[in-house]
Amino acid sequence: MRSLRFVLALGVATLLHVAGVALFPQFSLAVDFFLVIVVFNAMDGNSVAGMFGGMVAGLVTDGVTGGYFGLYGIANTVIGYGTAITAQRLVIQRAASSLLVFAVAAAAQQLILLGITLLFLTDTDLPQYSWVLVKVATTGLLGGALYLANRRMRSRVEMWRRTRKTRIRFEG
Repeated sequence: MRSLRFVLALGVATLLHVAGVALFPQFSLAVDFFLVIVVFNAMDGNSVAGMFGGMVAGLVTDGVTGGYFGLYGIANTVIGYGTAITAQRLVIQRAASSLLVFAVAAAAQQLILLGITLLFLTDTDLPQYSWVLVKVATTGLLGGALYLANRRMRSRVEMWRRTRKTRIRFEG
């Protein structure tokens, strides 16, 4: 069930990314739906799911953005694993703290991408710092909103389970 939700979220993120880039060419500089999915997937503390989810989402990002293949794959793998390990040690119960987790993950991803780019690639264009700040902010806001929506949905489902009336019928 978890894998199916992740694949569906990845499909939605891909569609939103493609639509965003079609409308606004610099969309991928400002918004990273794939990173939001990676961090959200890893926030339950499962390090293996976080790592593999990061790898898959990163490779999809590499394929969709047309950049160097494996660049986002490496960065998102590290972010997914790091977020899962962090979630094992921290208790995140508020939307504001989840917003902070998403924003820090976006900043870390940008630092990893910058480090890989500077170490291994010689002739590349580095993004402007203003775009990095925008990406960190949008990732934090989108992640916080997703966390809050998920928490509200879970509480409503739990309320429905507690208050529903079951009818017992005897057929004879």
